[in-house]
Amino acid sequence: MNNKLFHPAPLVVIIVVVFLAGAFGMRVARAADLAVSPAVIDGNGVPNDMLDYTLTVTNTTGNQENVFASVYELTPSGTQPFADPSGSNRPALLADWIGVSRGAMTFKPGESKTIPVTVQINPYAVAGDYHAVIAFVTGGTRPDAETYLVGAPQAIVNMAVASNLVASLRVDDFAAGKGFYSSFPVVFNYTIENNGDVSSVPSGQVMFYDRVGHEVGSVDANPDAVSIVPGEKKSFTVRWTNGGSFGQYRAVLDISYGAGNDKLENTAIVWVLPWEKLAIIFGTLFIVMIVGAIWLHREYVKRHHRRRRAIENLLKKKNREPILDLRHPHE
Repeated sequence: MNNKLFHPAPLVVIIVVVFLAGAFGMRVARAADLAVSPAVIDGNGVPNDMLDYTLTVTNTTGNQENVFASVYELTPSGTQPFADPSGSNRPALLADWIGVSRGAMTFKPGESKTIPVTVQINPYAVAGDYHAVIAFVTGGTRPDAETYLVGAPQAIVNMAVASNLVASLRVDDFAAGKGFYSSFPVVFNYTIENNGDVSSVPSGQVMFYDRVGHEVGSVDANPDAVSIVPGEKKSFTVRWTNGGSFGQYRAVLDISYGAGNDKLENTAIVWVLPWEKLAIIFGTLFIVMIVGAIWLHREYVKRHHRRRRAIENLLKKKNREPILDLRHPHE
């Protein structure tokens, strides 16, 4: 035999390549021997919700198979199968919220089984969209089965998590600093208590109306955008400096907060009167009235005395006149 025509090394390489290709193809084929329905689970909930779903898995082969379920996160950068649960961030990973049987499930040829799936949304999950994969693979043991993940039948789980935190504010003690002001500015005080679960920044206006209902001004209710944390109570002060004329005014506190623009409203009444000027005017009028009363009294006394003297003089004059004897001389 001519050694130049036959060399064992290329034959060995060919055999190895064929074996590996066959083994890889067998793994992909074994993984594809199952059918999973539905292919996608779409769910939504809030933290701490427990959601129940079912998957139907069918053994499409003529052989009895051991089937294992594997759950892993689906991320923008690619899949991350079989992450160590002890090192995972449970509030952020949907794969850690999914409950499905991890033990071996025996399927007879052509058999279908309903697999229960639960999703327990983590109590500290942040609102957003989460994605994970439930893959079903066959093998004698789990480590053996996990080598067949490439091309394994799977169901994608999409979970939209909404926040269950409640924004709740309460307004108290909305009132003017005092019942009467002699001039502008006018000061209003109020307090807001946060009895919800999230911090909130109230925003809005304090609007002012005259006695006939015309809006005559407004000021920002929270110009510094003060945030109120849960359980906190904060006091606010607003100043109305550019008011119009004097009189009675109605102040309306109109505040919104939270993602839903919830409303807070309250009303207060205030009088703006120029007490210093009014005091001077009334004081002057009082003095004029007193002076006038004194003058009138004196004039009355003078007139009374003049009349009395006139009567006395008249009586004196009559007493001095002679008495005429009108009788007949012969009587």
